[in-house]
Amino acid sequence: MMKTAVTVLQEMMIKMCEVPKYECIAQSGPQHQATFEYRCEARGVVVCGRARSKKEAKQEAARLMLQQLHARGVPVPAPYATPPPRAASPAAPASPERPALPGPAAPAAPDARSSVALLRELCEEYRLGEVQYELVGDTGPPHLRHFTVRAALGLHQRSATATTKKQARQQAAEQLYTYLRENLARLTRDFVEEEALQRAQEKSILRARTDEALERYAELAGADDAPWRPDLGQRVAHYHLGEDTCARGLQALAEPQEAPERALRRVCDELGLRLETLALGAADTESVSVVRLASTSPALSFAGPTAAAAATAALRYLRRTLAEQPAAPQPH
Repeated sequence: MMKTAVTVLQEMMIKMCEVPKYECIAQSGPQHQATFEYRCEARGVVVCGRARSKKEAKQEAARLMLQQLHARGVPVPAPYATPPPRAASPAAPASPERPALPGPAAPAAPDARSSVALLRELCEEYRLGEVQYELVGDTGPPHLRHFTVRAALGLHQRSATATTKKQARQQAAEQLYTYLRENLARLTRDFVEEEALQRAQEKSILRARTDEALERYAELAGADDAPWRPDLGQRVAHYHLGEDTCARGLQALAEPQEAPERALRRVCDELGLRLETLALGAADTESVSVVRLASTSPALSFAGPTAAAAATAALRYLRRTLAEQPAAPQPH
């Protein structure tokens, strides 16, 4: 398991013959939703971290300290070697003739503590089931909408109302997450929010990359000029493994007699294949008609003196192939 920020900072300071100093300096909020603030001092740098528990606040302070040390040129191992957020520019100093003007408001930092992600990681780690979210309310005029989202886990549910669906979803998840942590404190005491958020971020990046790869693959595979790539691990008789696909193909082959070219095109539509036809030979000589089924693995091409003969050869092959049952793999 990945080392926590406190462990990494402790190991670094020991190598430098120092020990980081921690101190809980503040506690705010109601008892059921308290916020703790921890102070960390090391190598002349002081930072403060806030979180919903003392343990998480200490981890946050250690993480901020690692960021500050990295910015000062101290080698910090990944993933804690990230630059600290840029501070807002200070306000202009006051003068006797001219009062101080308030500086520009600092942009709101993105909320790295996603309650939806924390709740999902908590449920996955302790096998609590999947949280169900439902939009149960949508009120107000178009310029001032209020959405109510309900988060349910088994018999427990919490609802929240906000001006956006995303915010209402986050608030409902936060209420349910707080309830579970309070009532399952003894069982979930080893659950670290910082590590859970990092796991959730890694999963989100992986899902985004997977979705992008699938979309890209679908675009390339469906293009008319898509290059053909042989599948060296697939047998010809096992290409159509889907029973539904085979059944549709056989049903199309069993239709009443019609022109071979039309019958082949209908079967290819059912099997999801692209039909390509071409003629080989010079204009003043006898030509050969070729039918190619794409994209199959390996490539399937059928020839005949006429287009109907080539299509008949392809239909004959498809009838024989689709009627075969895939052979069971032999034990090694």
